[in-house]
Amino acid sequence: MKWMTVFAAFSSIISLNLSAAPPNSAIGYQTTPNAKWQLVWQDDFSGETLDSSKWNIEVNCDGGGNDEQQCYTANIDNLFLKNGALYLVARKANEKALKPFTSGRINSKGKADFKYGRFEIKAKLPSGQGAWPAFWMLPSEQVYGTWPKSGEIDIMESVNLKVPLKNGKIENTVHGTLHYGHDWPNNVYSGKAFDFGGKSNPADGFHLYSVEWEEGEIRWYVDNILYARQKQTRLNNNGKFAHQGWYTLSSNNNNQKQDVLYSKAPFDQAFHLILNFAVGGNWPENTGQKGVDANAFDENNPFIIEYVKAYQCQADKHTGKGCASLPKLKSSLDKLLVNGKAPTI
Repeated sequence: MKWMTVFAAFSSIISLNLSAAPPNSAIGYQTTPNAKWQLVWQDDFSGETLDSSKWNIEVNCDGGGNDEQQCYTANIDNLFLKNGALYLVARKANEKALKPFTSGRINSKGKADFKYGRFEIKAKLPSGQGAWPAFWMLPSEQVYGTWPKSGEIDIMESVNLKVPLKNGKIENTVHGTLHYGHDWPNNVYSGKAFDFGGKSNPADGFHLYSVEWEEGEIRWYVDNILYARQKQTRLNNNGKFAHQGWYTLSSNNNNQKQDVLYSKAPFDQAFHLILNFAVGGNWPENTGQKGVDANAFDENNPFIIEYVKAYQCQADKHTGKGCASLPKLKSSLDKLLVNGKAPTI
């Protein structure tokens, strides 16, 4: 989400009333969640107000470093519970406001911090030019330095859903991404988009968005369809890449190649959850039909989250390994592996 320019046992193996899932294709492979995942934290938003023991409400106009056009507020107009769901609503601000829109953003920092696990939401996404909803994670302590050297895990984000594109298609993709590496503006990211295909659109109904994070590997799912994997960098004996994956720096010296770490870092520390509905910013405003359609932002176009859940791997709580939810044909896994941006040393 921050682009800077540019776990009761596993409850009945997820039986959900979801909108029609996309068919199996080259974009992903159907899985069944591993029964070794144990539910350890959740919020089904069944109360009247947001549970302050689980969430922090963010109030700021910072724009996430992306030149976004909203101020995040604690106002009931932007953030409320209704019918057992959390609503994040972006709206036009008054003329004298600091930013042209208001919206909602919450995080679990200091209240629910996790190192490895399965994390998921069931949600219906907002649409429109400039709409940027996201479910993502940031490190709770910046062990390796400021963003993005301590990492970022984008579980799900979308921009400009339902907007007609130049190729004649309608925007219907969601994205899973990692951010890491050097300080901005030399930061890097790697990821993959999931295309819902045909007439299906994530703004038309509820879908399950998940990530499984273990030591050295992270996997992305939509409606339990595995569509992307990323792994840590590994070298052969000759010093060449066995796999070019993520990396970080071992010091604050941003220019020395010998400081590059090829390891499970930075994705080996505790991270917290974030939910937000951004308006505009460098990414959405430069794609789709460009800019922001102000008419898209009102009470009729909310980001609706039915629940958030976090699971811990009972096979190995310390590494998260042994609980991967994989397709029947393991040979398909290589097709889903995303190359990272680790530099050569």
